[in-house]
Amino acid sequence: MAGHSALTLGFLSGTITGARIKPDWRLELSKREITQGRDTEIMILQRRILVALVIVLLASVASYITLGQYFSRQEASQTQKRAVFFAQTIDDALRRLNHLPFVIAQNPVVAQALETKDGTALNPLLKTFASRANASQVFLMDLNGKTLSASNYQTPESFIGNFYTFRPYFRDALEGKTGQLFAIGVTTGEPGYFVSEPVRNAQGTIIGVVVVKIDLGNLARSWQASGERILVTNSESVVLLASKESDQFRTLAPLSEEALREMADFRLFGDRPLLPLDWQVQDDGRVTLNGADHILAQASIEQENWTVHLLTSLSGIRQRTALAVVGILAVLFAIILAVTGFRSARLKQALAKSDADRMRLTREVNVRRVAETRLKAAKDELARSSRLAALGQLSASITHELGQPIAAMRNYLTAQELAEGAAPGSVNKQLTGLVDRMENINNQLRFFATPRIGENAEFDLRSAADAAVELVSHGVNPENTSLEKKYSKDPVPVSANKQRVEQVLVNLLRNAIDAVADQDLRRIIIEAGRENGHGRFHAFVRVTDTGPGLEGRTLAELQEPFMTTKSSGQGMGLGLAISSQIASDLNGTIEADAPPEGGARFTLTLPLSQNPTEKPDE
Repeated sequence: MAGHSALTLGFLSGTITGARIKPDWRLELSKREITQGRDTEIMILQRRILVALVIVLLASVASYITLGQYFSRQEASQTQKRAVFFAQTIDDALRRLNHLPFVIAQNPVVAQALETKDGTALNPLLKTFASRANASQVFLMDLNGKTLSASNYQTPESFIGNFYTFRPYFRDALEGKTGQLFAIGVTTGEPGYFVSEPVRNAQGTIIGVVVVKIDLGNLARSWQASGERILVTNSESVVLLASKESDQFRTLAPLSEEALREMADFRLFGDRPLLPLDWQVQDDGRVTLNGADHILAQASIEQENWTVHLLTSLSGIRQRTALAVVGILAVLFAIILAVTGFRSARLKQALAKSDADRMRLTREVNVRRVAETRLKAAKDELARSSRLAALGQLSASITHELGQPIAAMRNYLTAQELAEGAAPGSVNKQLTGLVDRMENINNQLRFFATPRIGENAEFDLRSAADAAVELVSHGVNPENTSLEKKYSKDPVPVSANKQRVEQVLVNLLRNAIDAVADQDLRRIIIEAGRENGHGRFHAFVRVTDTGPGLEGRTLAELQEPFMTTKSSGQGMGLGLAISSQIASDLNGTIEADAPPEGGARFTLTLPLSQNPTEKPDE
């Protein structure tokens, strides 16, 4: 057959060669003209493409800068409006209970408690006031600053008996003024806004001070839930409230010695160190906080000399700008493609109206090219057929040649076992295992030559786990790495392809070995057994390690092909993807989680080949 094909090709080649027309000078000249014309058109097209790319690049840069400025101005306007809104919200929260100390001071029971120096009867009333008004605390002090009555009288942190004469709101009330102060509670350690009023007797003489503490923590929590970055500072640039807890009680500027001394005298912020934030205001009104650029909007709070700083990250603006530029470029490219298509159509029309002589020469050239192409295709087809035949013969030879010595080795082992009356596989276990592995290689060669689904067989899942441990044991240093096996006492029968199950377990164990390689505690545990999940029993093998864990990744992310946490050259990231596919083919699953003590835990589950009646392994 091959000889017949060669004769056919030889005849075809000779026929085509003999049919060629001798070229004349006019044909050769026309070919050169056509070639030169095409080269010139290609050079012109390349120049136009280069100019177009430069124009597109400049337009992209200009668009990005212009749109970035536009979006920044727009966002700055919106940020300023939101800053005013938040300032009004804080001002309303401060004014909400301004009247409460005055109202409580007018109650005759309050004056009576001060005159008798006994606030026992007043305690329940103050607790009711605090509960109804949603105030944090309400308490009463005498002229010496001693607390006689408090709404938290039943708590371990009761104010009763404590002195707060160092607070400015106490001194302001003794002077007949309304005292207002934001500070951290000395007794409770909780920050709040204090409002005080003097208590007068029937003659109008000041005999005590009543104080209401307002908790502003709900405001900060609501800011945090909204995703806004907000700082509220006092006149000394100390952050009193913040949407991010780590920003609270930090400073935007260094504090003077006088300010520090005054804060210490009034005990405004307890033992907080008041460390400065990484805060830098730029010339364009923007601010850099912890290395990130933000648009800054400020608004004043009328009730106090406080300032609201609302920060909007520039990353979102840059993302919007980039998306807008991409949209503009897409439209521009669409226009370019349309124009190019139009010009291409016109060019085709012009070529169609060429003179008849050139068309005749072109047809001759095309006919000859077609003939040469057919000849080349025929030769390539013959060569490809020859290669395929050779590959087929080579594959058959390999499997045949490997099968004979393997069969002979198997017969020698069987004969020796029969002669010695030994059990199968017991005479020379290492050689028997080697023969088994060679048979597996030969079977895999047949598998790749003629792909088919592997046959399932029933086996004990514990044996597959042992085989996987044996395969990876050479990579475990027993001096610094512990590999523990915790198997069920009862068999764990499954019906599956044992080699594929071992492949999955070997991959999980190797991943665990790599994970603990750089850890102080290098411990790997492999468990095998049965358990009840989702209303039915199933078999499982669980591999737990003391490595760095999943590092925030989900199993879906880890199963992505080429997803790996190893350094370059240490892995391609296909192990879990292949293992998950194998588990799915076997009607099983692979699950991953992080145990409470740290590390990572991967679990392979497979259906049991028998439905157990006993309880699953604990």
